Amino acid sequence: MHLAVQEAQRLELDCVQVFTKNQRQWKWKPLADEEIKAFRAAVHDAGWHTNPERRLVSHNSYLVNLASPDAEMRAKSSALQLQETERCEQLGIPSCVMHPGAHLGTAGNAVDEEAGIRRLVAELDAIHRSTKGYSTVTCIENTVGSGTNLGGPLEHLARIRAAVKNPERVAFCFDTCHATAFGHDMSTPAKAKSFWQSFESVVGRAHVRVIHVNDSKGALGSHLDRHENLGGGTCGKPCFATMAHMLAFRHVPMIMETPKEGKLRGRDPDRANAAWLRALSLAMFACVSLTMLGGCRPWAKSDAELTAARVGAVAPTAEESDRLRRAQSVADRGDYQEALGEFRALLTENPRLVDVQVAVGTITLEQGDIRAAQRSYEAAIQADPRNVDAHIGLARTHLAAQRNDDAVRCYRQALVLAPTDMRAIAGIADALERSGNRSAAIPFLERLAADAGADADAWSRVARAYLIAGRAAEASAAYEEAVTLGEVSEGTMDGLIAAYTAESRFAEASSAGSEFARRWPSAAASERAAWLAFRAADYDRAIVAYRHAAEQDPRSIKAWNGVGVCALNSWLLSDRLDGGAREESRRAFEQSLAVEPAQPQVEKLLRTYAP
Repeated sequence: MHLAVQEAQRLELDCVQVFTKNQRQWKWKPLADEEIKAFRAAVHDAGWHTNPERRLVSHNSYLVNLASPDAEMRAKSSALQLQETERCEQLGIPSCVMHPGAHLGTAGNAVDEEAGIRRLVAELDAIHRSTKGYSTVTCIENTVGSGTNLGGPLEHLARIRAAVKNPERVAFCFDTCHATAFGHDMSTPAKAKSFWQSFESVVGRAHVRVIHVNDSKGALGSHLDRHENLGGGTCGKPCFATMAHMLAFRHVPMIMETPKEGKLRGRDPDRANAAWLRALSLAMFACVSLTMLGGCRPWAKSDAELTAARVGAVAPTAEESDRLRRAQSVADRGDYQEALGEFRALLTENPRLVDVQVAVGTITLEQGDIRAAQRSYEAAIQADPRNVDAHIGLARTHLAAQRNDDAVRCYRQALVLAPTDMRAIAGIADALERSGNRSAAIPFLERLAADAGADADAWSRVARAYLIAGRAAEASAAYEEAVTLGEVSEGTMDGLIAAYTAESRFAEASSAGSEFARRWPSAAASERAAWLAFRAADYDRAIVAYRHAAEQDPRSIKAWNGVGVCALNSWLLSDRLDGGAREESRRAFEQSLAVEPAQPQVEKLLRTYAP
């Protein structure tokens, strides 16, 4: 961990977030004395020991769920979180970020949410009692609010801190990506101001101890936890500009959990993202017009740098640059026609303004005018063959027109120019999957899953491709990774069951099938859970599940036959002494035949064993 501090210094950053152990494993080994000494020495050498609360942050294990209704899971989570707190105290890390967890009841149910919060608070109180006198503060992180995860509404955060017995031991970590994906809109200066006014009244800005500065790949309210480089997502420039200038946050460490691979604008991604945020801050201090808050590509190089890098492109004049910024600000407000009018006026005067061509392509594609978008992107590529945004935009027009092969070709051209561009990698995977060529998509899906910001959806996609390709073991492992990353979706759980079944891992498949039936109850789900339990030789669980299926759908012959076979099996295993099991078998088979008389095999079983 001491290397993280040294790397932050090398990149000219002034704070760092670390994991004190493997964040995806329950097990841990105690910190060695030499590890503790090395970390504290690196902190001292950096000069961070005098105000560590501004510099040092830890993130707990992703496995912790203190809100779970399962007592065994809560106990494991509490033990792990206690260990995280103790490790932070040993290392002198004053802030430990923690997700609030999932209540695992019914999504959106206020009673289940309140029960989850009560369980979380009780576990935190127990941890605080065990660590009395510790200086480490637990920082509850807001979430995208998917499924049954707590922490999307601001009220959840406020209720947690208000309920703990030692509120001074609890603060908050605010994540910009999570906020946007949940639906907190900060995309304009007015909306950002309004949000923070609400935050102040509900939670209190003074209680924010850590900020995760991430842009969002998912749209506003998408509940998709996927991080993007600053300025490259849907949060909006005002989201970051407003936050960067709040006096309440002037000493709060801002941690970038943005993509780390490759280069961004020719630099280390962390350094490039930090530079973008600092430039935004300086622009605000210099009283630059608010129209600059809506730039098309806010992370772009200067006009002079762009001109030097382009082939055949013409540099915009100062007046053109100002008009471009104003038009983009109008587009960001959603006034597409007004923005298009200004963009086209600029192109009439100077048709080789590549950024304008790309902007027109983006708007017209959003409006559904595929041909107009294609013309704009092609014009941009003609003026600047190395413009990655133009190639990706053109690929998206082909994808929208269901020209999958052409889309793959354009995305590949973008990858030649920018080998680590995740938009191009994701686009190729999408196009190949749409064309039915899932095997060819696997390498690109693997790259998406290997990305630092990969979420459960990315792992589920590659898992699904593995399963279709007959690579069951890899599919199981990928689905398991998806399960550890977030709230489990119906599709992910369904795929996990299919992968386990394909491997003949019936015990695991049975457990997953039972959980699926609990979360998404139906006769079909109960029937599958019963069949899997039967294959795992868990006959007691099987007959209970078949009975439940019959209750859910009294006309299900699968359910009645399942009850009959399981009861018959119990009778035979009892050396034919369990008369109750035999009688249940007879009744179940008779009920099945009443629903569907044409079942010769059932009739034979009934005549042979339960006349």
